Amino acid sequence: MRIVNIILTSQNGGAEQAFIDYCAALRNLGHDVLGIIKNDAPYISEVEKLGIKVKKVKNNFGYYDPFTISDIKKILQEFDADVVFSHMGRSVVLARKAIKKIKNKKIIEIAINHSMNVKRSIGADIVLSVNKVIFFRTIDLGQSESTSFVIPNAIDLRDTIEIAPKINLSEKDTIVIGSLGRFDKDKAFRFAIKAIKILETKFPSKKFLLKIAGSGQQDKFLRDLAKELNVEDKIDFCGWIKDKKEFYSSIDIFCLPSQRETFGLVLLEAMKYRKPIISTNADGPKEILSNRIDSLIVELEPLNNTEERIAQAIIEMVENPDLVNSMIENSFIRLKERFSYESLEKRLKEIVGKVSAQ
Repeated sequence: MRIVNIILTSQNGGAEQAFIDYCAALRNLGHDVLGIIKNDAPYISEVEKLGIKVKKVKNNFGYYDPFTISDIKKILQEFDADVVFSHMGRSVVLARKAIKKIKNKKIIEIAINHSMNVKRSIGADIVLSVNKVIFFRTIDLGQSESTSFVIPNAIDLRDTIEIAPKINLSEKDTIVIGSLGRFDKDKAFRFAIKAIKILETKFPSKKFLLKIAGSGQQDKFLRDLAKELNVEDKIDFCGWIKDKKEFYSSIDIFCLPSQRETFGLVLLEAMKYRKPIISTNADGPKEILSNRIDSLIVELEPLNNTEERIAQAIIEMVENPDLVNSMIENSFIRLKERFSYESLEKRLKEIVGKVSAQ
């Protein structure tokens, strides 16, 4: 089939990586794939590395931009598209309006929900959600259960570490904790920074360093917080990183402190590179991880002392190497079973098969 995969964002993040992964998976399934992205998308080179054809469009006037709609319509017609995969609300709305203007061919729209803001996806021919909570929200808002499915994100396992070395953090003088993501309030990196301050007091025999990779609107707030707590020498703001393997290789523990997280692709990366994981019990992580089986899960509530629970989880990992090594092995098994590219390709094959049967 001739499939268009579209996302119209100007940032890096989990949804953008999922868009790239869909390009690869659909191409691997033998389809002719075309990507549509925003003209200032920072991830264009990642798509082009796959050998996927890419078209760029401007979007200066939001969800109802007539120029963007016209551009998408023209691209769909020239490509003779059969199916459009739309990631995120803006892409869903603009692609749907473009499709409606094409009268001589039925084009199927498959909307992918990466967040709880699902209302714009309702009414698409097929709706895909990255977790069960989002799936049930689409049903509650009127999407037919027969056209709504859960497809978790996936990760490329080709350069994974197959055999993990046994680790004993109690033998290390300095413990490096890593976090990665956009600097916005929902990612709650403030909890991780505050946990470093707590560890100074609770575990004075060890040194702790926090490496935060990413950027965003809370950059100044987080740097100011580190200064206020007098831990700026223990926080390494790495910026956006390209070499994920190098980043994960440089840390001892991966921490996802998110207040809200609909999936958590960074968790799959940590599992792939064999790092012990501490995560809050946000919606996405709860569907990926199991407490004390493949990770340590900390409660978000009450929010005013989430950092205390993160700090305690870090201490437990330092003091319990057997648990840590067991969780690393279990998380890798789960990763291969549920979140590999092969799993994604299998689910997408089923979805496209349903489209072909219509």
